[in-house]
Amino acid sequence: MNKRDKHLSGDSLVIRILKKLELYRNKLLLNILFLALIIITLMLYIWSIPSIYYLMPWMWLKITASIFFAIAVPAALIWIKPRRRTFFIISILVLLLTIWQQAIPPSNDRDWEITVARLPLISIKGNDIKIANIRNFDYRSASDFIPSYYSKSFQLNKIESLDYILSYWDDNKAIAHCIFSFGFENGDHLAVSVETRLSKGQEQSLLGGIFNQYELIYILADERDIIRLRTNFRKEQVYLYRIKLNKIALQQIFLSIIERAADLNKHPRFYNTINHNCLTTLLADLRRAQGKQYHFDYRLIMNGYSDKLLYDNKIIISDSLPFPALKKRQHINQYIENDPNAKINFSQEIRPKNP
Repeated sequence: MNKRDKHLSGDSLVIRILKKLELYRNKLLLNILFLALIIITLMLYIWSIPSIYYLMPWMWLKITASIFFAIAVPAALIWIKPRRRTFFIISILVLLLTIWQQAIPPSNDRDWEITVARLPLISIKGNDIKIANIRNFDYRSASDFIPSYYSKSFQLNKIESLDYILSYWDDNKAIAHCIFSFGFENGDHLAVSVETRLSKGQEQSLLGGIFNQYELIYILADERDIIRLRTNFRKEQVYLYRIKLNKIALQQIFLSIIERAADLNKHPRFYNTINHNCLTTLLADLRRAQGKQYHFDYRLIMNGYSDKLLYDNKIIISDSLPFPALKKRQHINQYIENDPNAKINFSQEIRPKNP
């Protein structure tokens, strides 16, 4: 062994890995690029396994194809020589699979579940905003309801409040569904819920939301529908907090949300579990209106704790209460679950003046 080889033998871990891979020892930049390609290919390989599952049309084919691919790729690297050529072929294959999966466009033309069948229709003329297809279903149970919609005109300069609502299910604390509700000077409220738009028979999952399986919908709804469904029929635990914002910021947030909801009629989008969900979509508008940037916080992912995040950043009105006392007060189930008249005065009942 010459001096140069002795120097390399004691070199960094990266160099030793490259030597194991039989790469060119005297071409460090090429070796580093090749190592980067290995890492990217590995990531795309892992991504491609569930991609194949969701790309295939039938369940038996989904399972068979994804398992076969997961086994065949490492087997090919072991048994098919020269391995470097096999590796490059695999790199191209997983790249093409990723492009195929990402290239599938969202659509508004599917046989939708009744609850998400209609997109809101919106007309904006300066200060006047007219919204059709405001959802107001009449529920007898969580799955038994009479579909109903209405149209209503709103004035941008009459917005006076914004409430942040979290709804928890199955005793879960870490994950919740997030809703915005805008209040107007005449006592009206308009709730905004960003949800998956499921076609009939389609089941929702966290993984499916990462792989573009569900379109996105902005449900603009009466609070008696979108909130009462959760408190009185699904028996979810719901909390309502008042956001601390001036009227200009409230108008900016409302207009931004309404414009995006209107745009979905022409340009459908996919829901994404990680970066385009019920929290991140609405919180982006809140940040822009406040001119703030939140540093990464686990509560942006585990959104069941997002109310504490907003409390810590003094974004919700707390009346100087410690957070546990505030959360107990803002638990709206206690005000309407056993009230036979809650359906009539629902928005007032969930906002008691002296709880």
